[in-house]
Amino acid sequence: MAQSPTHTGMTQYDADPWDLYDPPISDNSPECYPTKPSPPEDSTAYTQVLARAATFHNVTMHSEPVEDYFLFNTLASTHASYQSLPMLPGMLKHAQQLPLDSVVVGAARKRANSQSSGDAPPPDKESRKCDAAGKRVASQAASQWRIANSQALLARYNRAHWDEMQNISQHLPKEHQKRAQHVVEEGQAISNNQIRSALDSADTAARTVNTAVTIRRHAWLRRSGFKPEIQQAVLNMPFNQHQLFGPEVNTTIEKMKKDTDTAKAMGALYSSQYRGTFRKPQFRGRFTQQPSEPSTSQTKPSYQSQYQRGGFRGSYRGQFPRGRGKFQLAKPSPSKE
Repeated sequence: MAQSPTHTGMTQYDADPWDLYDPPISDNSPECYPTKPSPPEDSTAYTQVLARAATFHNVTMHSEPVEDYFLFNTLASTHASYQSLPMLPGMLKHAQQLPLDSVVVGAARKRANSQSSGDAPPPDKESRKCDAAGKRVASQAASQWRIANSQALLARYNRAHWDEMQNISQHLPKEHQKRAQHVVEEGQAISNNQIRSALDSADTAARTVNTAVTIRRHAWLRRSGFKPEIQQAVLNMPFNQHQLFGPEVNTTIEKMKKDTDTAKAMGALYSSQYRGTFRKPQFRGRFTQQPSEPSTSQTKPSYQSQYQRGGFRGSYRGQFPRGRGKFQLAKPSPSKE
């Protein structure tokens, strides 16, 4: 089998697999077309624009230096430090860990005989899985919220530039003012839509946070031992952005427990007033004395009623709570002699 030589004089089977030089392409190949090198990526352009926008809106950015580790120490000379944009007051006031301080957490740990405290996960295995899933959803929502925060700042910065262009367009010649005014108005409308899109993204992130909070609440409530109606009421309560179970959750649980205890007490009082009393059955049959054999010892006379001999039937009519009720006997049936 003939082997076609390559441009290096070696066969295609003898070529070095680590050779990064491609063989020349013939002029008749469809892949032969003029190409331009890719432009260099400027990783600092976005950071610089974001910094100018923050300065324009009087927002202080925090610089985060590169980690001091031997794998990343070369980045300090080639890349600028990372700029962290704080959350805008209109998007999110502050982000922090949710403290676990509630009667729900206490009940779940008490039922599981767990002595853990602080931000420890639920004691149950399945509850820990639900809690971990809720934390992942919350982390995703936090990333989406920061992206929306940057988009809102840049969109507002863009709107400020178009407002400045509107002032500049007033000094143009009259034959160009109308067209310049149209371009400025279109740019302002686009900026407004960008701000609206950022707010919609923040609203979506907020709903995702509520989903994460519901998942984490369910992880603790399923081991608390509370009644289903109490658990459902706690799950549907709003999130106050400070605690997983806020003070209003504790107040609601205490109120529902008091209402339940009051209803039980009223029900017990009502049922005790109309509860039937148990009466010992009385047999009105004739009792006959059985003759006994004479003996030296004193014997007691034995009695036997018609009920014991099957003279008439007895019936228990009605069902009463706790086995209390009136025992009624049917009339004796006439004997056939």
